[in-house]
This record gives sequence, C-alpha cells and structure tokens, in this order.
Amino acid sequence: MWGGPGACASLRAMKRTVSAFLMMVVLSACASSKSSTNDGSTIAKDVDVETMRPPEAAQVVREFQQAYGIPPIPAPDTPVTSMAQVLEIIRGDRLPEYEAARRFAAGRQGPEALTLRAYLDLSYAGALMTAAWILEEERRQDLTELRQLTQGRPLEDNEGAQADQVRAGKLKAKTADLRKVVRALRVLSEEPLRSGSDLAEQAIRQDPKAQLAYYANANYFRLRGQWLEFDRMMGYGKDGEGDPPIHTYLRAMEAYERYVDPARCEQLLKETLAKRPDFVRAQANLVLIDEGTEAKYEELQALKALSPKHLVVRLAGPMIEDEYKTSKELNTAFQN
Repeated sequence: MWGGPGACASLRAMKRTVSAFLMMVVLSACASSKSSTNDGSTIAKDVDVETMRPPEAAQVVREFQQAYGIPPIPAPDTPVTSMAQVLEIIRGDRLPEYEAARRFAAGRQGPEALTLRAYLDLSYAGALMTAAWILEEERRQDLTELRQLTQGRPLEDNEGAQADQVRAGKLKAKTADLRKVVRALRVLSEEPLRSGSDLAEQAIRQDPKAQLAYYANANYFRLRGQWLEFDRMMGYGKDGEGDPPIHTYLRAMEAYERYVDPARCEQLLKETLAKRPDFVRAQANLVLIDEGTEAKYEELQALKALSPKHLVVRLAGPMIEDEYKTSKELNTAFQN
C-alpha cells in the first residue's frame, strides 16, 4: 500500500536525515547560548544575560558586590517583634531589615496586615529597580568615556595611547559587568513585584474600602509602567478619607516617570516630606530627580542625615559628590 520495501527504506533514510538536522540545530543553539556568555564581563562568567534566572541573578549581584567593593550591609541584631516595627522599616526604607520584617509578617491576615506586607514587597522591588536605574546611568557614562578613548587620536604620543588602551580595557569589562548586574536586579525584582500586587488584591477583596491597599496596587502598576491601571487604582484610593502621604508620593513619581516633569515631581516629593519627614524613599528620589549639581548634592546630604547607609547614598553618592567637587573646581577656575 505504501510502495513496498524500497519506499520504507527511503522513509527510514528521510527520518535519519531529519533527526541529524534537528540534532545540528540543537547543538548549534547550545553553542550559541554558551558563546553568548562570553560578553567581556568579569563576574558570573557562566551566566547568560538574556536567559538569567533568579538564582543566577543572585549570584551576579553577590559577585558584583565583591568585585566592586559594595558589600551588603548586615541587618541589625534587633529582632522584628511587631507590625508597627514593620511599618517603621518601610517608612525608613531600611533595606537590610526588609527580610526580617517579611519573615515576621509572613502569613498574617486581615486587610491591614496584607496591605503592609504588600508595601514591604513592593518597596523591596522598587529598591532593586532603583539600584538598576542608578547603575544603568553609570554604565551610560562609562560607555561615553569608552567611545572617547577608542577614537583615533593621531596627534597623541605613544605613551598616552597605551594608557588609553589600558583604561579602555577596564571600561569594557566594567560596562559588561554593569549590563549584567542591571539585568540581574531587574530579574530579582519580578517576584516581589508579583507578590506585592497579589497581597494588595487580597486586602482589597477582604475590604473593598481599604484605601491604602488601592494605593499599594497603584504603586505596583506605576512600577510596571501600566498607567491606565494606575489611574484606576488611584481613583479608588482617592474615594477614601484623608490625603495620606503615599498619595502625594505616587503623584510625584507619576509626574517624573509618566510626564517627564522633574519640577512637578520635586514639588510633590517635598510636600510628601512635609507630611511625613521620615518618608525616606521620598528623600532618596529627590536626590535622583534633581537636575542641578549643587541641589542634587544638598539633597544627598539630607538623605545621609536621614539614612547614612541608604542604597542611593552608597550607589549614587560617590558619583554625585565627584560631580559636585568638579563643579566647584571649575567655578573657582572661571572666577580667576
């Protein structure tokens, strides 16, 4: 019926050819994936940027911290013993204490407890995303310098050219490392983002009038850049009583991230701090959004006074202080 033994032999030969072709495709894909890890980075060389999973992302962050002298700050020995303490940790943006606060709050039910747990996870995710943003800005600066170093300079002496080559080599490795750690931080932010939103939605189901839960979910959609959903949650939150600081804070970040209006953002962040002077995340964002060198430096000093070991102080602080120092030197030179 199928054409006899000759046809069967042809079919078997065809199957062998197809199998061999598929094996070549698979091996080629594996080789391509393996070679793609050779991106010039000096950290987590076995980790591919594009296919990175959370355990690999954690490895990247650890190795980056070791390589660049940014060790994690250990949490204090003081145990977390109350939900009021959890709230203080969130307001103070005390990142090293987030894990202890999360463990203490885990499993607690009721709209208020669920809302607080949502804020804890979303604040943690936001901190990771902020760190990624800061390091991406540093990477862009380094790429600009790298382009300048690799341009041909025919009038430069040989010694200067060799120094440029050495510096360019270091910058190539650093920008590759920064690309990898930025990706890792974004990967690690995914789980707390999702769990934070889930907790906020559970709080809303338990209490449809839970104003702060709506604002927590608005913060989730803001971090995702889903502005229509953000509008919906902010509308529900506004139906509640009072005008809590988180409402003003979210409008501030919307002004910057959605409407690219840093002046409006700065005004609203300062209003947030007027309502709650211990709202450290608002002060941290003032450091990041301010455009003037001197004003940015002053906001950094204010953040240091509130939280000397804050993530923004540790990551963005050195760059801001270097820019401020350079600005002062140039102003002095221009006046002479």
